[in-house]
Amino acid sequence: MTAKPNFKQIEVARIDRDPEQPRKEFKQEELDELAASLKANGQLQAIAVRYDKTSRRYTIVVGERRWRAAQQAGIEKLNAQVFDIDDDRAFELQIAENVNRLDMSPMEEAAAYDLLHRRGWDIARIAEAYGKTEPYVQWRIDLLNLNPDAKDLVEKGHLPINAAWYVCKLDADTQQRFLVKWARGDFKSPRDAEEFAKACRHVQAQGSFFTLDESQHSEEKQEEVAAARRRVITKIERLAVAGEILTELAGTDPAELAQVLAGADGGIAAYQERISHLQAAAGKTVTVLRKAAAIAAAVTIDIDPAAVAVAGSEGQPDTASTDGSGHDSAAEEEAGERSEADLAFASA
Repeated sequence: MTAKPNFKQIEVARIDRDPEQPRKEFKQEELDELAASLKANGQLQAIAVRYDKTSRRYTIVVGERRWRAAQQAGIEKLNAQVFDIDDDRAFELQIAENVNRLDMSPMEEAAAYDLLHRRGWDIARIAEAYGKTEPYVQWRIDLLNLNPDAKDLVEKGHLPINAAWYVCKLDADTQQRFLVKWARGDFKSPRDAEEFAKACRHVQAQGSFFTLDESQHSEEKQEEVAAARRRVITKIERLAVAGEILTELAGTDPAELAQVLAGADGGIAAYQERISHLQAAAGKTVTVLRKAAAIAAAVTIDIDPAAVAVAGSEGQPDTASTDGSGHDSAAEEEAGERSEADLAFASA
C-alpha cells in the first residue's frame, strides 16, 4: 500500500467486493452482530479500497465483512482509505487480513496459498509473509487434492484436518471409500481414521504384492503365517493373567499398599516404575494393533465407492479438535514428523 492513503467517505452502493477475495464464506450471525454494532456505535474502523478510474467504482481490499454488515444495517456511506495498488498487492493484503482469523476456513486458506504459489511465490516466501512454517503452508496446499466430497466435509468442520491431510494423499476412489466409512461411523476415533488413510496409502504403494488372502500364498508361506499366528495368539492370551493382577492391584486400598510395599527392596517407587514400564509397553502395543487393524481394513474391499453418495452434512461427528490436540499424530510420510505447532491447521 502507499504510505499516504486518501481518507474519504464513500457511498456503499459504489463499492464492490473483490471476486478474488480468498475468504468466501461469512457467518450470518456474525454479520448480524456487526450490523447491530454499526447502528449503535457507528463505524469504528475504516475499510480499505482501490479506485477504478474506468468504472469510477471502488473495490474492497480489506473490510468486506464491514461492507456486508453496512448493507444489512442500511448504512449509506462508509469511511474508507483509498489506496493505489495493483491486483497482486491487493490479494496479498486480503490474505494477510484473513489468514489468521479463526473463522477463515482451511480450504479458503489452502486456495489462497495455492494462488500465491501459482503466481510465482515459493513456499518459503509464503510462510515468512504470513507467519507460518513451510510445512504448514505445503500441507494446506495439499488439501486441494481432496475430492469434492472431502473438501465439503472439511469446509463444514465434519472431517478433522489431520485426517483430511492423510486422505488427500490417496487416489480418488480410495478417498471416496474412506468417506463412506467415515459417514457410516466405522472409525472409533479420528485417530483410527488417520491410521486407515495411512494404511490405504501403504497398500497402494505395495500394489498387488501385499494381500491378506492366504489362499494367494504358497503352501510354505501359509504354514509360516499359521505358525506365527499361533505364537502371537498364545502370547496375547497369556496377558490375561497380567490383566487379572493389575485389576486386583488397582482395587487395593492405597494405604494398604503403602504399608505392604514401603519395606520392600527399592520401596514403592521401584514397583511403580515396573508398572509404568508395562503401561508404556501396552500403549505401544495398542498403537501397533491399531495400525494392523487399519491395514487389514485397507485391503478388505467391503463397498463400491461409486455406489454410495456421501452427503457433506452427514459426516461422522468431529470428536477431536481440528488442530490434532489430544493425540500424538505422527506423520510417517515423506514430509517427516509434524509438530503440534504445524498441526494447528485451523488457526495458528
